[in-house]
Amino acid sequence: MSTPTTACLGAFHEAYSSWRKTVEAELKGVSFEKKLVTRTAEGIALHPLYTRADLEGLPYLDAAPGEAPYLRGTRPLGYKTARWEVSQEISAADPVEFNRALLADLMGGQDSVPVAVAGDGLSGLAIDQLGGLETALAGVELGVLPVHLRAAVKITPLAGHYLALAKARGVAAAKLSGSVTADPLASWVRNGRVEGGLDAAINAVVDWSVAAATAAPRLRTVGIDATVWADAAGTSTQELAFALSAAAEYLRAFASRGISVSEVAPRLRFSFAVGPQFFTEVAKLRAFRPLLTRVLVAFGASPTAAGQVAVHATTGRWNKTLLDAHVNMLRITTEALSAVLGGVDSLHLSPYDELTGASDTTSRRIARNVHTLLAEEFGFTQTADPTGGSYYIEKLTDELGRKTWAIFQDIETRGGLIAALKAGYPQDLVQHSAADKAAAVASRRLGIVGTNLFPNLKEKPLAAAPAGPASPSGAVEITPLPACRASAEIEALRFAADSFARRTGARPKVFLARMGPVIQHKPRADFSAGFFAVGGFEPLGKQSFDTAEAAAQAAAASGAPIAVLCSTDETYPVLAPVFARTLKAANPAVTVLLAGLPADAAMVVSFREAGFDDFIHVRVNLTGMLAHLLKKIGALSNECSQS
Repeated sequence: MSTPTTACLGAFHEAYSSWRKTVEAELKGVSFEKKLVTRTAEGIALHPLYTRADLEGLPYLDAAPGEAPYLRGTRPLGYKTARWEVSQEISAADPVEFNRALLADLMGGQDSVPVAVAGDGLSGLAIDQLGGLETALAGVELGVLPVHLRAAVKITPLAGHYLALAKARGVAAAKLSGSVTADPLASWVRNGRVEGGLDAAINAVVDWSVAAATAAPRLRTVGIDATVWADAAGTSTQELAFALSAAAEYLRAFASRGISVSEVAPRLRFSFAVGPQFFTEVAKLRAFRPLLTRVLVAFGASPTAAGQVAVHATTGRWNKTLLDAHVNMLRITTEALSAVLGGVDSLHLSPYDELTGASDTTSRRIARNVHTLLAEEFGFTQTADPTGGSYYIEKLTDELGRKTWAIFQDIETRGGLIAALKAGYPQDLVQHSAADKAAAVASRRLGIVGTNLFPNLKEKPLAAAPAGPASPSGAVEITPLPACRASAEIEALRFAADSFARRTGARPKVFLARMGPVIQHKPRADFSAGFFAVGGFEPLGKQSFDTAEAAAQAAAASGAPIAVLCSTDETYPVLAPVFARTLKAANPAVTVLLAGLPADAAMVVSFREAGFDDFIHVRVNLTGMLAHLLKKIGALSNECSQS
C-alpha cells in the first residue's frame, strides 16, 4: 500500500472534522467520547469511524501476503491453494468410542486428526499403552492425514507409542505429518505444579524435538498452548504476550543445548482461543506473526522464520453456555470467521453441546459444516487476507500489537515467564481481567444471550460434563489459573431454581406490581421480569393498579415471597411509601423491591424506612442480588452460591 500524500490526509482530516461536527450536533451536548467511544477489555479505545488517516505511520502495510513479517498471512494466495485444516476434536475418552466417532467425522469432511491425551488435569483420550493409541487410530492412514497428538506434560511415552504404531503399520516416520506436542508451561499455569518438575518436562520436550528432527522431520514437536490464558478470562493482549513469553522460555531451553532458533521455528505450533469480540480476534491473530517475528529475530533467526510456524485456533470455552446451548452454534460461527480472517492454519469449532463432555453425531456435524460453509458456500477461500487495508482492522491490529509488546517486555524485564509466574505477576493480571469480566456479566453490561439476557425458562438445560482428570497431587509451586466460564455463576442460580421447582412443584415466584397505564409501568415491569427470569423466577401479576393499596393487597394475596413496585420516578414519591407500608403490614416476611433507583439519596433512605428492602436497576449486581433472594426463600444453599 502506498503512503498517503499530505494532500490526501488533509482531505480525510477535513471530512472527518465535518462528520464529527454533524454527529456532535445530533448528540445535543452529550460527550462524544462518553457516548460513542468504547473501551475494550484490553484498554483500547474503539472509535465510531475510522479513515485513511488512521493508517498513517502504521508498519508493515506494504507487505504482501506471504511476505515477512506475515501481517497478511504466510501464504501468498491465502487459502486459495489449500484451506485451513478441519481439526475437530472428539470428546470421547474410550479409544473404541473415539475411533468410531473419528472415522465418521473423517467421512463427513474432517481432514486432520487431533488427539488430546488425558492426564495431568487435561481431559481427553484415556490411553497409556500402545494398544490404546492403536485402537483410537484404527483405519487412519498415517502419513497421509496430519495427526496432532497432544499431551499435557508426558511427551516421551506418547511420542514413543506413535512412532511404534507407525513402524508397526509400515509407515516411515519421515512421512508422518502433523504434531506430537506437550506444553508443560501451560500445564504448570493451569495446575500450579508439574509432576516430576517443570525443568525435567521442558527438557523432555527438547529431547523429543532433537530426536524427531532426524526421525520425523515433518512433525511439529513444540506446542505452545495459549488457550490457558483465555480460558481463565484473560484479555487478548495477555494471551498473545504470554504466548510469546512461553516461546521465549522454550527457545532459551533449546539454546542452552546449542540448538538454534532457526532449527526450532519449524517445530513450533501455537494454539489460541477465539472469543466473542469479532474484530478484536481478527486483529489478535493478524498481530501475532509480526510480534513473533520480532521475538525470533531477537533470538537470531531470519525474518522469514515466523512463516514456518503453525497457528491453530479453537473456539474459546469462556463464553459457551449450558443454558440455551443452541446459541453456541451462532457463537462459534462468528468465532470461526474471526479465525479464518486471521489466517489460522488449523481450526477446531466447538459443538454446541461440548460442555457436556459427550457431543453427539448431530452437534459434531453442525460444527464441522461451519468450516464447509465458510470455504465452499461463503467463499472465504477466494481472497488472501480480505481484511487487509481495512482502516478499522489495521488500526486495531497495530494497537493490539503495541499493547501486547509492552506486556511481553514487562515479563522479560521480570526475568521471563517462569520467574514472573513464580512471583504471581501474570496471574494477577489475568485475575484482574477475570474480575472485570465477571462484574460486567453480573451487571449485564456484558450480555450472554439465553443466560443473563432473554433466558428461556421452558428449556431443559444441558448437564455439565463430569469432573475431568485430577490435577497432579502435591503442593503447588505457583498460583494456578483454573479455567472459568462467564455463565457459570448464573447457571448455578438457574439450576438451583429448577431444583426448587422439582421439589416444590412450582418455580420461585415474584409479584410485579404494575401501577397505572401501560406507558407508566411497562418499561420497568419488562425490566423486572427479565431481571428475575435470569434466576429462574416466574413473574406473577399481569394486571395494573390505580392505587398503591390495591397493588399491595394483590401482592400479599399472591403468596409470592418477593414483590416489585413498577412505575416511574415521578410517581414513586407518592406510591412507594404507601405500597411498602401496606404490604409489610399484611406480610412482614415479604421482600419488597423497587424497580429503579432514586437519584436523591434522602429518598432512598425514606423508602427503606417505609419498608423497601432493596432496589433493582441496571447498575445492580444481578448475580449477587438473585443469589441473595434465592437463598432467602430456601432455593439456594450457601455451598451452591459459592461454587
